[in-house]
Amino acid sequence: MRILLDENFPLPLRKEFLGHDCDHVILLGWAGTKNGELLARAEEEGYQVLITFDEGIPKDHDISLRRLAVYVVQPEGQGVANTRALVDQILLALVSCQPGDARVFTNRKKPRHQE
Repeated sequence: MRILLDENFPLPLRKEFLGHDCDHVILLGWAGTKNGELLARAEEEGYQVLITFDEGIPKDHDISLRRLAVYVVQPEGQGVANTRALVDQILLALVSCQPGDARVFTNRKKPRHQE
């Protein structure tokens, strides 16, 4: 599976996606690309899933009409270790990943308050 990690996803975790063709926005020189353009570019380049911390992507864009899936990661805390704790869930979900899927992966004990 072709995976694109958004610029906010910890770069060191790229190696956790063994068996997949996994790129990172920063390594591609796409840092700072606006979400709509990022989705379009990812589709054009044949990525099947975008993994991001950005909850706004599926809220602001109709992912069901896209040729890729968007997985939003919401770890309990900051840092590589907290994000790594969700990687196994993501890897399992990739088995049944379909274009247009929008999924959230979290290990937060309490939802964040909306302001």
